Parts: sequence; C-alpha cells; structure tokens
Amino acid sequence: MTRRSDLPIISSWDKNSDFLYNYNSAFMPMKDDSNAVTLLVRVQDLLDNSSIYNVGPSKIAVSRSIDANHLKYSHVRHEDIIIDIDQDYQALGAEDPRVVLHNGVYYLYYTAVSKVEGDRWRAQLALATCENDCLTKQNWKLHGPLFPEVFWCKSGSLLIHNDTHRYLFFNDSNIAIARTNDLHQYSLTNDFLLRTRSDHFDSELVEAGPEPLKLSDNNYLFLYNSARKTTIPTPKPGWELQYNLGWAILNGNDPTEVLARSEQPIYTPELDWERCDNTSGVWAERGLVPLVIFVEGWKKTAEDTFLVWYQGCDVTMGLAEIKVSFPRPSKASITKPMLVYFFIFLSSFVFFF
Repeated sequence: MTRRSDLPIISSWDKNSDFLYNYNSAFMPMKDDSNAVTLLVRVQDLLDNSSIYNVGPSKIAVSRSIDANHLKYSHVRHEDIIIDIDQDYQALGAEDPRVVLHNGVYYLYYTAVSKVEGDRWRAQLALATCENDCLTKQNWKLHGPLFPEVFWCKSGSLLIHNDTHRYLFFNDSNIAIARTNDLHQYSLTNDFLLRTRSDHFDSELVEAGPEPLKLSDNNYLFLYNSARKTTIPTPKPGWELQYNLGWAILNGNDPTEVLARSEQPIYTPELDWERCDNTSGVWAERGLVPLVIFVEGWKKTAEDTFLVWYQGCDVTMGLAEIKVSFPRPSKASITKPMLVYFFIFLSSFVFFF
C-alpha cells in the first residue's frame, strides 16, 4: 500500500471545503461509469472556539474529483449535504458512510448518533437508499436504524456474495455478522468475522472498512480498521490509542471464513496530518483525534489493484493505492516434486516388467 500523495486531497486548510473537518469518506460508484470519482464525506464543524475538540454534529456531503488522478475535488458546500440531522435518531450526527450500488440502487450504511435518557450517547447503524439523481438530498430515502433494539452498533460493510447470501459486517469492538435477503431486513447472528487480538496491532478494537472486493484468486480482500494502545505523546488529553489498517482474506466460497489475516498493519500514521501528535507542527493544533488512519471507501482499478481513500486525524482525506501480489513457485519447487513423481512411475514400470 503506497500513498498517491503526501498532501491531503480534501482539507479546509486548502480552501476546498466550507467545513472544518472533512473525513471518513465512502466511494460511490456512478451509474454512468464516469471517470470522475464521487465521495460521500463526513463533514463537521466546531460548536464554538473554546476547544478544537468541542465539535458539533456530523453530516454526510458529496464531493467529486476534478482531475484525472483523483487528487483534487469539488469544493464541499452546505448545499452538498445528502444526509442531515433532521431525524430524532440522528439528531447528534450522521457519520461514517459506506455505500454499495446493486441493481441500480445505492445502499448507504451510516452511523446515526443521538442522546437518550440519562444523557447517554447512542449509536445506531442506519440505512438510506437512492435510485436516481443521488447527488441531491431529496432523492435519498431514510429507512432508519437497522437494529432498533440494539443500543450501540455502527460501521456497516455490505457484501453481496450472490443472490441468496448477503452479509453485513459491522461494529467497532469485534466485527459482527448479520444476514439479509432483501437488503432491507437484517437478522443478527451470534457469529463474529474478526475479533481483537491481545498480542497484535488490533488489540483494542477492530472495525469494518469498506465492502470486501474480489481478488484474482476468487477470494475476497477485506480491509479493517483497528486500534492499539500507545505511549506517543499527543495534545489530546487522555488519548492513548493509535489507529492502523489491517487486512483479511475471506473465502470466495464462504465469505464468513477468514483464510488469512495480517500480522502487521498494512498502513499506519506517518505524516504530520496523519499523526497530529506533539511532533507534527501546525497539525498538532488541528487534529481532532491524533494518530488515526481510517478507511471506508475504495475502488478496484485493475486486477488486484485498488485506490483507497483514507482519513488522517479525523480531520482530512488522503489517497493511497493497494497492489496485491501472489507468490509464484520457483522452478526448483516445481521441478523437485515432478522428478519424484517421475521416478516413482519409472520404478513401478520396471517392477511391472
């Protein structure tokens, strides 16, 4: 996985957004297969200037690429919001979009945030759909929380495996599995796709990335976000986590089976606007959440090659590329077994006569 740019691609400090924070973007494939990339961007502002952490509700807006390399995007305006905070169940925010296009319909999964009795924050995984002119708010239909009885759930990644097997991988402690037939009604299972590992980089939490995509070997590549504890000093009081990106290979015949999983993160905060720690210069004063790499959108561009949109510090967006390669057996590893089989055959032939 390599960066396509060392600079943010969407940032209020580069004057291409009306919002201070622009992050956690989903890739939305366009029906006309246009070369322009469309992103659904989580946008947010401060409530006041008392602290950089005193933020208001998040909303989801649209931005489109305006160059062939997908490194420049249209200015994000208030008119570009497609998911607002105009429902009780998301009165305090609409966050973290992930979107899939299926049979001409967009299925947008996002986190709806509210407060309930006792001043407790509540997160619910919600669904919105759209069929036509989906760059405008009025054409999106809100379906509300998918699991109304569940107090806390978020981060939904849909995999449409075939006509009968559709899976929703979701949540942010361990990654749970739900099933659906019609993409509107979802049934919870007691199964988990991925759990935290106490001795790895994903020891504190694992959280779904975008939808799994097929590799050339017919298995799925699944990106997931994770966190571990760190002692790196940051300006944010009490903050002791670092977010990194992991991967898993899901069985192409049964996507609930994990065939392989990364031993080390594939991507980790390195640049100033990804770290926002005490050594990050001006970005130490801009980072909403330090030491964060987080992925919710990607696009397959060639066989085993993907563009990945990621955020840094809950503030801004970057672009990277993943290329997957498979180890090829050497001549020695092929020749030796072939010789063994040949001599077994020859011995049997001599014995027969």
